[in-house]
Formats: sequence, C-alpha cells, structure tokens
Amino acid sequence: MIGEMVGKRLQRQTLLWFTIIIQLFSIFTSSRMLHARHTPENGPPVKLHISHHHVIIDNGIVQLTLSNPTGHIAGVSYKGIDNLMEKRFPESRRGYWDTMWKLPEDKASTFDTFFATNFRVIAKDNNKVEVSFTKTWNPNADHDLPLNIDKRFVMLRGSSGFYSYGIFERPEGMPELRLDEARIAMKLRQNLFLYMAVSDDRQRVMPTDQDRSSGKVLGFREAVRITHPSNPKLKNEVDDKYQYSSDDNDIKVHGWICNRPHVGFWVITPTNEYRSGGPMKQDLTSHAGATSLATFFSGHYAGPELGVSLKEGEPWKKVFGPVFFYLNSDSGNNHSTLWEDAKRQMFEETAKWPYDFPESKDYPKANERGTISGRLLVDDRYISNDPIFAKSAYIGLALPGDTGSWQTDTKGYQFWTQADETGYFKITGIIPGTYNLYSWVPGVIGDYKYNQTLAITQGSEINLGHLIYNPPRNGPTLWEIGIPDRTAAEFFVPDPLPGFTNRVLSNSTQKFRQYGLWDRYTDLYPDEDLIYKVGVSDYTKDWFYAHVTRRTENKKYIPTTWQISFELPTVDPSGTYTLHVALASATYSHLQGRINNPDRPRPNFETPGIGRSNAIARHGIHGLYSLFSFQIPEYELQNGQNIIYLKQVKGGSPFNGVMYDYIRLEGPPQ
Repeated sequence: MIGEMVGKRLQRQTLLWFTIIIQLFSIFTSSRMLHARHTPENGPPVKLHISHHHVIIDNGIVQLTLSNPTGHIAGVSYKGIDNLMEKRFPESRRGYWDTMWKLPEDKASTFDTFFATNFRVIAKDNNKVEVSFTKTWNPNADHDLPLNIDKRFVMLRGSSGFYSYGIFERPEGMPELRLDEARIAMKLRQNLFLYMAVSDDRQRVMPTDQDRSSGKVLGFREAVRITHPSNPKLKNEVDDKYQYSSDDNDIKVHGWICNRPHVGFWVITPTNEYRSGGPMKQDLTSHAGATSLATFFSGHYAGPELGVSLKEGEPWKKVFGPVFFYLNSDSGNNHSTLWEDAKRQMFEETAKWPYDFPESKDYPKANERGTISGRLLVDDRYISNDPIFAKSAYIGLALPGDTGSWQTDTKGYQFWTQADETGYFKITGIIPGTYNLYSWVPGVIGDYKYNQTLAITQGSEINLGHLIYNPPRNGPTLWEIGIPDRTAAEFFVPDPLPGFTNRVLSNSTQKFRQYGLWDRYTDLYPDEDLIYKVGVSDYTKDWFYAHVTRRTENKKYIPTTWQISFELPTVDPSGTYTLHVALASATYSHLQGRINNPDRPRPNFETPGIGRSNAIARHGIHGLYSLFSFQIPEYELQNGQNIIYLKQVKGGSPFNGVMYDYIRLEGPPQ
C-alpha cells in the first residue's frame, strides 16, 4: 500500500515537472520567437500624419517616414530603433526609386532618384493607407526625364513592413528615351546592420564603406581587397557587390540583420512578372554599405539589350512591384532564426500574389487575370522514336517576338513556370494582353516558340493541349561536351589565388563568384592552351569554365585557341556533319573555328562579334544564351584523329571571352 502511494506520488511529481519543463520551454521559445503575428483584427489601426515636409504612416509595428512631396524614404522606425535608414545621408539618398536614363543627344546617362512634385492620399482607413508621389514630364524644363512616374507606398494593418510599387507611363508624343535600369535602393545604418544574407549559403558579416575605401582596388572599382578592416576577421578578403548576385528566379528574399536589438530588414519580391529577361536573368541583391536592392531591369550580365529603348512618340506603361519590405525581430542572437522567418514570409507573400490591396487601376487583381495550361513534349528521333516528356521545362509568356526574344524583352510583363516531370504546365495570374509562349528545356539545346499568338483576357482559361518541340538536330550524336543547361557551372572552376578569397564563397554552390578566376587560366596553361581529348578528358576537370585571354609577362592579354581532339574511324563521304556550339555567355568576343589546320587563312566557321554581358568580370556563370550550328562538309574531316581549333580572337582585356554551355558534333542524317 505504501509502495503504491509512493509510486503514484512519484508519477504525479514526474508529470508536474514535465508540465513545468514544457511551459518553461514554451515561454523560452516564445520569448525568442519573432515579432508577434498581427492581423487586421488584433493590430492597431493604420495612422497617417501629413506635415509640410513629411508623410508618416504608422501601424503600431512599423513607422514609415516619406519626404513630402518628393517621395523618398526618409526613415523607418521599428522595435525601438528611431531610424533604420542611414541618417548620415540626405533624405533623398536613404531609400529611393532610381533609374539611369539618356536622351539621343546625351553623352552620358543621368542618375535620377525621381524627385516627385505632387503628393496625394489614395486610400485611408483603419486597415490600409496608400499614398502616391507623382512626377510629370515638363517639356519646358531643362533636361527633364520624359516619363511620368507614380511612386506608391502601402501599409496594412497588422503587417510588419510596407509595400512599394510604381507606375511608369509615357503617353504618345514624348521624345526618344533610353532607360538603362530601374530599381528601389535601401541604404541602412552601417553602424547597426553588419550581417547580410542573400541565400542559405551566402551569409556573413560584411565590410563597411570605410573598410572598402581604405582597401586596395583590384581590377575594377567594385572589387576591393580589405586591408585595414574595422573587423580583423575580414583582413585580406575580397569584397565585390557582384559576388552576391543571383538569378532572378532565386532573388526572392535578401537583406540585413542588426545585432542589438536583433532585427532583420528584408526585401521580398513575390513575383518575377515585372522583371525583364526571364527567370535566369542575373542581378544584384544586397551588398556592402548595408545596401539592399529591388531591381526591375538592368544590363547586368546581359548588356545594353536589357535596357528599355523608347522611340520618339512611342507610348508605354508598366507597373513595377509591389515589393514588400519586411521587418522581423526576436530576443535571441541566432541570425538563422530571422533568416528562416524571412523565408517563411516570402512564401506567404508569394502565395498571396497577385495582391488584392493595390488601388491602381493599372494593377489587375486575381479575378481580372487569365490562366494558360498544356503539356510540352520533345521530339528528337535520335533520342527516342516517340516524343519524350519536356521534364522541368521553363515555359513562359512574353511579348510577341522571334524565338528566344524573351531574353531581351524589357517593355512587357513575363510569366514563367516550370513543367512537371511529365511536361505538364500551368501559368496563372496572367495580365490580359497579347503574348507568345516560349520555352527551353534543361538537357535540350535551342528555344521553343508556340506558333500562334495568344490573347489573354480577363478570366480566360486556355488549354493548349499537347505541344511538340523539335530541337535542332541533323544527325546522331558523335560526341558532346557539357550539359545543355544554359550555364557553364558543370565545367572546371578553379580555386582563387591566396589573398583573393571571399571566404563565404569557399563552401557554397557559388564558387564561380570568387574574384580573379579568369587569371587562373594563365596559371594553369602558362605556355600552351587547353587541349580536350574526346573520350579521355573529363569536362568537369579539363574544360575551363570560360574561354578567356592569356596574360603575358608584360600584362598584355592575348587571344587563346582551344583544341578538341577526337577520332572518326570512318568519315561518311555522302553527308554533312553538324557542330552545335551553345554559349552561356559572351563578352566582346569573336569565335573562329578551324578544322585540322590551325593556320588556314580563313576559318571553317565563325560567329559574328558577340556579347556585352561582362559575366566573366562580374563573376557570373552565364549571361545571354546563344546557339550556333555550323555545317561541316565531309571533306574537311579525315579518318582517324581530327582536331577542331576554337579561337577567341578578341584580346586586350582579361574579361573578353565566352562561356560555353554545350558543344555537340553530329554525324550526317540517317
């Protein structure tokens, strides 16, 4: 009896202690959790205060201060920090929309941060405030941007952040204009925000502007070796904003973290529909100086083709955004907690797209958009007698144009998805308009374009059924180098030289973003150029990631000639061979090919002068994709060993060159 009572008492005590532990754990974790989740039902109402110089929007979580009437972000207050923006800068250079623009008579582009001249309240109630700052072209002003700008800011009840979107409009009759880029830039306080995160494997304590200014500039002004850092751990590392670039498809959330209080500031892009160049277009994210960007279009990794060129009198209108600027915090010091929460918020924002709160009539709501679906198959009889699934194909809608023109489309909207394992796809939320459907398939060369123009209307649901892509193919594959995925990532990427390392890239999937890798070619091939032997060499080890120039002893950069050596037991005398050369990028390049005779005066084949992507200098692994197919008469080949000499003939710079995506030699048709 006594033993039974003692046993029950022990059970009760165990249960009590277990309950206490659970409660303590709950209290502990909740105290370290992110800001409380507010909803319109339990959050304070959104308030708007307008003064002569400022417009202040406050929802009890975040306070946003905008300059009146210019519409710049003068301040963001959160969790006891009076201003997260860099107070040392003028109000117009803390948070702002900007562009680079040029008229035909201009020698250089003008940097413009859109000083608005008119402010108005668009919507105001307890649940939402939306305000507008507009700038209208003044034809009588000296050198005024011929574009009408409407910058919008939105704050919702219970939301830990704010949104911004803009409407760019050109009515008929305006002069010719060139826009090089457009973006939102946020400059945070450098004494507070020291830790940056742009992806799971690119996060670190960053150098300050002062660290960079006291460092050694390397091959170009963006690349600096940190020599006298405020943080000793950064000594002799390289910092370059282009090392933190990403594909648009991956630029969904990035930002900065403050240690005390433990606060995160994040740029969340819930869609790519208003960006240019498709899902693989690369651009900047966040970088040193506690800077975060939301880039809508730019020539980075592509060249000037990715700007917006408007002819005299040409009308144009496009909505950029909304972009969400999200703030979070907790009582701990684990940065990954804030990063994981920012990713969670990104998924939440993506699921809500298209948003239901913007008031502009130029932003269609979900019920005003359309849907398209279908299935894509690949028909290549040299792979299969029957069409195969276009597994994971990138499929998108963009303005009508030539096959592959979506890469340089900047004026319209683009809507992309990836097909499933069996080629089925569905694109939702399409803004009404006229489009072509485009695609490319990982593992397959070339571009697909549906042969009909598609008219998307409000509420339309179009099913295209089964679509067939016939990729470039003339004969059976004799050999191939690489993987047709539009990047050079599968090829050999060397380690950087000591003293040129960014440690955060050493253990990441972004090793190719280390500084100075182009010069490693000369280190690896000091006297003779690369020779690749089909059937013996391994392209992951023996094919350098970029066909670059060679550095000489007097620091000149000269053209290089690569060799592809292969055996043909018997040349078919009755047919023509085909060499497909797919390029992942090109920068001021001119590729020539000679067969079995490197000294023949005229090349057997060549490309035109191509490319201004600058992907080599900017640590990209791809830029604009291009495919060249060359016919090789049988008499140019010989039984036994053959050699194709590939020469990139443009010297003079370490950054001139091409990145190969994939090379394939096909035999005559069978």
